[in-house]
Amino acid sequence: MKRALLFLSLFGLFLTVTAQYNCWIQFANKKGTSGSLSNPSAYLSSKSIIRRTRQHLTVDSTDLPVSHVYVKSVLQKGAVLKSSSRWLNGITVILPDTSLLSTFRALPFVKKVELTLTPVGYTSPPPSKMPEMSSMINDVYGTANQQIDMHNGRKLHAEGFRGKGMVIGVLDAGFYKTDQISVFDSLRLQGRLLGIKDFADPSVPFFANTEFHGTNVLSTMAANQPDIMIGTAPDASYWLIRTEYSPSEYLVEPDNWVAGLEFADSVGVDVVNSSLGYTQFDNSGMDYTYQSLNGKTSRASIAATMAARKGIIVVNSAGNEGNKLWHYISVPADADSILTVGAVDYNGSHASFSGYGSTADGRIKPDVCAVGYHAVIATSANTIATNNGTSFASPIMAGLVACVWEALPSYNNMQIINFFKQYSSMYTAPDNILGYGIPDVYAIYKNKFVSPDPNSLSDKNKGIVYFTDEALKIDRLSRVKMPAIVTLYTQTGQKLAEWQLQAVPSKIGTAALPSGFYLLSVVGSQSSEVYKLVKQ
Repeated sequence: MKRALLFLSLFGLFLTVTAQYNCWIQFANKKGTSGSLSNPSAYLSSKSIIRRTRQHLTVDSTDLPVSHVYVKSVLQKGAVLKSSSRWLNGITVILPDTSLLSTFRALPFVKKVELTLTPVGYTSPPPSKMPEMSSMINDVYGTANQQIDMHNGRKLHAEGFRGKGMVIGVLDAGFYKTDQISVFDSLRLQGRLLGIKDFADPSVPFFANTEFHGTNVLSTMAANQPDIMIGTAPDASYWLIRTEYSPSEYLVEPDNWVAGLEFADSVGVDVVNSSLGYTQFDNSGMDYTYQSLNGKTSRASIAATMAARKGIIVVNSAGNEGNKLWHYISVPADADSILTVGAVDYNGSHASFSGYGSTADGRIKPDVCAVGYHAVIATSANTIATNNGTSFASPIMAGLVACVWEALPSYNNMQIINFFKQYSSMYTAPDNILGYGIPDVYAIYKNKFVSPDPNSLSDKNKGIVYFTDEALKIDRLSRVKMPAIVTLYTQTGQKLAEWQLQAVPSKIGTAALPSGFYLLSVVGSQSSEVYKLVKQ
């Protein structure tokens, strides 16, 4: 089986299916794009924009949609659009045969054409029955207690940081029965399941697709059933995004992954978990090599690094090839500026299957480790079980990343990533087996959280923007010219109110707001600013 990171044992009867041709077409420029840098809300959500602004990142040309003129020209020649990539400026299309490839290559605005899926017969196994496991151990976390306690995550939860207000995007293969399983009841009832998107096969109802890998992965973060199972980010909100077609492995799937990641950015996620990766394909001519693991060869790895430049934290599993011929991590785990997660057992020892570094250009990988040997998961059969794989180490870590960022909202994504390395067990002597080791998230919180001093916090904004007892005072906004859109957010990016101002007001009534931290975004026609505020 040529599989990199979709790590479930599959058994049973087989169903033969036939695929179609897919190809990637990269454009030379974005002439004719429908987007404008002056109106990013046309293609990015408000939360996506505020995430950038909060981290002093700007919307740039890579955010603009691909040229609709170019896309129309390609489709008129007989192709069907599958997905597009703003960041890499290209599209994936479906073809009846390969005769159009030369036609596309001859187009003056086309930079590259690459075949990414060739139709051959392959087999699609039904889901296997997972072994059941008792969770009656007199612990509110159920049998998932050890995989969070290894990182002192329970202590972080006890401080009130369980992922509330954070949005996690889950890129995976399928979420069978996630809409029914009891550990996700609060996720559904509280409206924290924000949406779904399928880039692999949207013809099948999302939760009816019998691939359950994403269900298992999600449970390590989102489960919230006391005494049965509680995950590492039980109060976070989630987008479920299917990018992987597990019965086969072709180069189109990393491109699906890119499309899924860009979609996650557009809807405003903070953290992405990806328990997927790629090394070899059913068409060996598409295979990656070890030399490909430089973060700059695969489109998926390039996009992962791009996501970091957009203020997202991407958490990706290292891969299960450690005890196989390949041996190394996979794509996009080689990307720069992300957290690549390897697997350990409950003693903190390397799980033999967990992929090794380094990257081809010499960077330490994996970055950190979490439990991936006998990790506790919820199954699509509504039971609790254990399974092996870096597929589970990654979301355990991603949930904790969301909780730490909730606790430390004034830091940017790269600072949070560096904290996870700095407060890991092997920070002073990292290697390419465990990376920087096992993070202690409570230590991150205790060492990096600064109790707010209202006076010092207001100093930056003194004479500009600050809270009084009854109102938000705005004395001047010299850095942003009117007219402007002024938006008030919670510290985690939840939109509270918005005003369109033609002139600077003396005050805006906010008496009903509870005490706490807030962000005020002021967006003018030529510049923008974010103010960090505290209300007593």
